[in-house]
This record gives sequence, C-alpha cells and structure tokens, in this order.
Amino acid sequence: MSSLDEARKIVAEATRTPIETLPHDADVLSLSAWDSIAHVNIILAIEARTGHQLTAESIVGIHSVETVAQLLSEASRSPDAP
Repeated sequence: MSSLDEARKIVAEATRTPIETLPHDADVLSLSAWDSIAHVNIILAIEARTGHQLTAESIVGIHSVETVAQLLSEASRSPDAP
C-alpha cells in the first residue's frame, strides 16, 4: 500500500468518511469532519503505524492527506523505522 493510500485510509477512518468519497487532496479546510477529535485520531494512527511519537512541529503541520502521507513516507525511510 502506498503512503498516499495509507494516509487516505487514516483520514477516512478518523473523520468517518467513506474512503471512496475521500479525495487525495482532502484537507482540513475541505473536509468538515476533520475536527479536533479527528486530528487527534490521525496523530494516534500515524504514531501507531510508524512506532514513533510525532513532534509538536509535525503535529501542527498535519493539515491534509498529503501531509499525512509525507509523515508516513518519512518514517518508512528512517533508519530506525520498525
């Protein structure tokens, strides 16, 4: 599964949006279901999948499916990735 597909799955689950209706370019502004609770669930899902705790800077930078995919991709390239 690509990082973008995995990111779409994470965001879809966190926002309770059917994945087939979630665009690849969905973001905080275009997805009304992306509220503070969904954001926390996205953070937890990323941390669970990567095995790493996100930094405050990373958390603040999460604003779209693409930024979630970036974090997942970076974690998979990390030398200490699980």
